[in-house]
Amino acid sequence: MIFYLAVLPQFVSPTAPLPPQYLVIGLTLIVVDVVVMSVYAGLATRLLRLLGDRQQMLLNRFFSGLFATAAVVLALMRRGATA
Repeated sequence: MIFYLAVLPQFVSPTAPLPPQYLVIGLTLIVVDVVVMSVYAGLATRLLRLLGDRQQMLLNRFFSGLFATAAVVLALMRRGATA
């Protein structure tokens, strides 16, 4: 959401009708996202085919350890005082 708020105003002309501009920008973002996610999924599929069962298990354990560590760090963090 922050990305859209930061990027969108640069490509919208306030003097032109807004709905067509939003439609073009929205469709462009959807197409780019589908292409990027398809490439990402395809590369992940190829990687999993190259890895054996043991390597996949080790990779899963490594990333689960990272997520558990991140959870503990977030749980132990204190929020700063807000004014």
